[in-house]
Amino acid sequence: MIVQSSSVRELLELPPLNPSNGDIAVVMGYHRPGDVSMQYIWENGCAEPHNGGTVLVPLDHQGDGRWRLLHRGIGDFRFFGIMGPETPADEALEAMVRDPSIRKIEAFTDLRFVKRHKFNRSGLELDFHGCRVTVQGIEAAKSNDPFGAVMHFSGRLTGEKQELRLTEPLQEMYDIFEVEDSRAFHVHDWWIVTVNRLAGREEKEIDKMLMVTEIIDETHVRMNYKMGWDLGRGRTLTYLRVEPVRNVNVRNMVFEGNEGGEDRGAQPLALEYAVDCNAYGLHAYHTYWPVLLRRHNTYYVTEKCSLVNPVEVIVGGTGYLTQQIHCLYGKVRDCTASNARHLNDFTGSAYCLVENCHADGDFHGAFVTHGQFEHDLTYVGNSGLISFANSGFTWGDSAKRITVKRHSACWFISFAKVTDLTLEDVYIVKTEKYPECGTMLVNADGVQIRGCTADKLVFTQRSSRSERPNVVSDCHFRYGVEIVREGDAAVTAGIHIRDES
Repeated sequence: MIVQSSSVRELLELPPLNPSNGDIAVVMGYHRPGDVSMQYIWENGCAEPHNGGTVLVPLDHQGDGRWRLLHRGIGDFRFFGIMGPETPADEALEAMVRDPSIRKIEAFTDLRFVKRHKFNRSGLELDFHGCRVTVQGIEAAKSNDPFGAVMHFSGRLTGEKQELRLTEPLQEMYDIFEVEDSRAFHVHDWWIVTVNRLAGREEKEIDKMLMVTEIIDETHVRMNYKMGWDLGRGRTLTYLRVEPVRNVNVRNMVFEGNEGGEDRGAQPLALEYAVDCNAYGLHAYHTYWPVLLRRHNTYYVTEKCSLVNPVEVIVGGTGYLTQQIHCLYGKVRDCTASNARHLNDFTGSAYCLVENCHADGDFHGAFVTHGQFEHDLTYVGNSGLISFANSGFTWGDSAKRITVKRHSACWFISFAKVTDLTLEDVYIVKTEKYPECGTMLVNADGVQIRGCTADKLVFTQRSSRSERPNVVSDCHFRYGVEIVREGDAAVTAGIHIRDES
C-alpha cells in the first residue's frame, strides 16, 4: 500500500489505515531544494516514541507500529518542521542524535536552542553549513559549569578501578605502566590514569586518558603514551576504566552567544572522554565559557575556528576559544581570536601542535599553559602573547620541552619551572598595553634561544632539571640581556651567549 499526503500533519490525521509492515507513505509538502517528498515506511512492532520527524504515530493509533522516515542515514532539522530560529530546535536535535541509524545531521537554516544537551553518542557528524546558531531564552546554566554547552558529548566511567603504590620508579619516556592486576586490562581498553598529588591541589604529573596496547605480564601493561615525567617508588597510581565517545565531528557553525553573565552565557561544544572527535569551522561571538572545551581527549583536530569579543575575559576559564585539559595528540591550526582571554590553553596536556593561529586584542595571553606538567608541545607560525606555566602553585608551575618557532608577540613570559624551552625566530615588539611589553622573560633551565628579536631578554631561574646548556645565539636585544643574580629566582646555571648583536 502507498499512502500520499501533503504534510506530516495530514498523514497523522488520516483515518485509521491499518497499514501492513513495509507499506510506504509519501509526504509531498516537504520543500527542500531538489526534493519533492519524504518517504516513510511502516514498521510493525516498533514502539519508539513519536518525535514529529523521523518517527510518527498516527492519531488515535493504539499499540505497536510506527511510520519511520527513510533517511539514508542523514538527518535534517527540516524533517521536524524546523525552518528557522522561530521554533527551538532542541527536540529535533535530541531525536536525531539518539537515533543510531542517523550518522550525519545537517542544518540548512538558522537555528535556536534553549536547552543544554549532554550526549553519549559516537559515530556522528554534525554539519551546520555556515548557518547561524543562537541561544536566546536558553535555560540557566549551572553555577561554575563550563561544560554546560549547547552540545556536550561525553564518554562514561564504568566504575572499574585499580589503585597501587609503585614498587619501582616509572621513568620518563617509558610507556610500560605498573598495575595491580593486568587481568582487568584488555588491549584497546581506555583508562584514566592519575597519580597522587604533590603539595598543590592539582599538582599531578599525569592525568591522562590512555589506551592499552599490550599486556606485558601480570603487573605491567603498555599504554599509548610515553610518560613525560619521572614518578618515584611509592607514588600512587589510580586507573579508572572509561568508555569514550568516538568519531564525533562538528562543522561549519556561526554561533552567537548571549550578552550578560554566567546564567545566560552559552557556548557551542564540549567534548569529554573523547577519541577522534574534531571541530572544523566554528565561528563564535559573545560567548562566556570556552567555545570548545576538551577534557580527557585523545587524537583530535581543531581547525579554522574563531572567537570574536567574548562577553567575559576576566574570570578564570572564561573567554577562551579552546581549552584542552588532560589532552593528548591534538592539533589546533588556522584559528583566530579577537579580544579574547586565550586563543589556546593547555592544562596537563602533551604531544600537541598549534599552527598558524593568530590573536589580536591578546593582552590576557593568546597562548598559555596552566603549568600542570605539560610537555612536548609545539607552536609554529603563530602570533599573540605567550605565557607558559604561570597559573600558580596549585598546578605545579611546571612544563617541559616546549618549542616555539616563527612567532610574533608583544610579550613572552616563561619564568616558572619551564624546562628545555626552545625558541627559534621569535619576534617580540613593544605595544601600548603593558610597560613590560617587548620583553622575553625565561627560566634558565635548558632554554635555547636562536634567531630571536626583542627589546630585552631577562633570565630568572626557578628549576634545575635540564641536562642541556642554556644557549642564546644569533639574536638581537635592543637593551641587552639581564640575568637576575639575587632573590628567590636568582640564576645559578651557566648561560652561553653566542654571536650577540
